[in-house]
Amino acid sequence: MVNKILGTTGSRVLNAAFNLLILIVLTRELGSSGFGIVSLIILAVTFIQLFIDLLAGSGIIYYTSRKPLAQLLFPAYGWIVFSGALYYLFVQCGNYFFPELLVLLIPAGFEHHVLFLSLLNALMLTHYNVLIGQTRIKTYNFIFVVQITTLLISVVIRYYFLHEEAVASFVYCLYMAYGVGAGLSFVFLIPGLKPLKIQGWSQTSLAVLKYGFISQVANLLHIGNKRISYYILRYFGGLPAVGIYGVGVQLTEGLRLIGQSISLVQFSSIAGQTDNKYAARLTIQLMKLSVVITILALIVLIVIPTDLYLFMFKKDFADLKILIIALSPGVLALSANTIFSGYFAGTGKPSVSMKVNAIGFIITLITAIPFIAIHSYIGAAVAASISYSITVLAQYLIFKKETKTTLKDWLISRNDLIEIKRMISLLLKTNRPS
Repeated sequence: MVNKILGTTGSRVLNAAFNLLILIVLTRELGSSGFGIVSLIILAVTFIQLFIDLLAGSGIIYYTSRKPLAQLLFPAYGWIVFSGALYYLFVQCGNYFFPELLVLLIPAGFEHHVLFLSLLNALMLTHYNVLIGQTRIKTYNFIFVVQITTLLISVVIRYYFLHEEAVASFVYCLYMAYGVGAGLSFVFLIPGLKPLKIQGWSQTSLAVLKYGFISQVANLLHIGNKRISYYILRYFGGLPAVGIYGVGVQLTEGLRLIGQSISLVQFSSIAGQTDNKYAARLTIQLMKLSVVITILALIVLIVIPTDLYLFMFKKDFADLKILIIALSPGVLALSANTIFSGYFAGTGKPSVSMKVNAIGFIITLITAIPFIAIHSYIGAAVAASISYSITVLAQYLIFKKETKTTLKDWLISRNDLIEIKRMISLLLKTNRPS
């Protein structure tokens, strides 16, 4: 498990570094307004994916070790096509009945790009979920690195070699990255499709849907909790405010790579067994690791001089450091939220995450509108931190009641320090030249 965490963390660190480079290129070439459009495009793709994940998300991870692969992929592909058709119908109705609202949700002129990007992204993530469910973490990490490398190379070529300065140029880079990820991951899945056993797919789909429905409602509330501020900012502050807030979110959420990497391995480990005591013990150990490393990373991000942020992102983003400070409590809370969510999903109780995310979403709605109306993107950051912190507190109380843990269990012990030291030693050994 340590090797899987280190491998996944390594790929996520590379992803964060490449995303930072891409972020710098886009903000310098497109400015806050252009990056605001990019943020809304990616957000639209994300929300469509949440609907697709009803049959192609965490349910696939959970049932990969329990059902034939063809029974999972056949309905998932059909659901992806059906979801794309629903989106197309939504856009047509939106253009006719509520065009002003549609423009707030999806930037004008990019409606069809959102559709095709969503289809490619859905194929890619479906294949990734199968690999995770098969605990083929190394293969997943390899393809993940190829995908983000493709995106970075495409961005550099288009903006610095071809001298393109349009949002559409980045959209074409996304096509390339998603296409490579979807195609390469499918190649690695082909051997698992034999024998091609599709019979019984409808029963399998119902089981996946039953599991996935609760998980996806939880994810929808979670993503909605994190991203509803984009649309409120779009209304009160326009695209520049969305762009500035989007950069702050990208920088701080990059610090979640440790928690996401740990949770990925945690979920794949817990979902494959039934020992809840082991799941609880593992969650506590990994929580300590995630939170401590996130705190250290936040300190580094906060002490970076404002002048350096201005040098990287230009004057449009002069308030980035204040924005990062306002987002920091929420980022720390999210590092814990990810681990708690991995525990509840892996033990077959995704309804817990759904309930606490509903609480967080309600709090966001209550706080975001007045905070954003008065303080723009800084208000959005404060509202987010309040919401995430309350969500994690609710998760902790439920986890404590279910597992009978005490405060002493959460304190860092000598064994925890030994384990951290062992992980660092393994990481140094892994990276030592041969």
